Amino acid sequence: MSDSLLWTELKNGSQKALRDIYDQNMIRLESYARKFTQDTELIEDTIHDIFIQIWEKREGLGHTDSIIGYLCVTLRRELIRRLEKSAKTTGFEYAENKDINFQLSAEDLIIEGEQNDLHSVKLHEAFSQLSNRQKEAIFLKFYEEMNYDEICEAMDINYQSVRNLISKGIIEIRKFLGTVLIAGILLLGY
Repeated sequence: MSDSLLWTELKNGSQKALRDIYDQNMIRLESYARKFTQDTELIEDTIHDIFIQIWEKREGLGHTDSIIGYLCVTLRRELIRRLEKSAKTTGFEYAENKDINFQLSAEDLIIEGEQNDLHSVKLHEAFSQLSNRQKEAIFLKFYEEMNYDEICEAMDINYQSVRNLISKGIIEIRKFLGTVLIAGILLLGY
């Protein structure tokens, strides 16, 4: 069933559609949330609260052709809101542009089935050189397979900024790894 049809069924009150959306996206949402925080309880609570809010406000939801895109946008905003609220009580301050500590594991970035430890280590080192925003944009583009408009919405930045983050991130990775190595392992075959 297409995302559009599944979303419409949800909006019309189908609990099965909500359950299907949850089942199809839960693992990806947890993986995405772990890029912002390792607090498992916060991640689980936030994801569950998002689905409760979606159900409660289903009749007023807009149309979407990308459920994962919608969910990532919602999850990111809610996690940032909760992390900032927590930061105020702990005295820790986030950067004005919300450049939170977005972490990518090498497993997120290597072609499925790639077993070369040297490539994995080098790729992880290369990504450690990127800004958190570059890591997040590249993750959304190549791991979550979001288009630029969806990434703009998820990261709450404009189209050109997203393109710049991804382009500059790839340039930095190429510098670090060299063009031969990057062609073989980076960007999940894209």
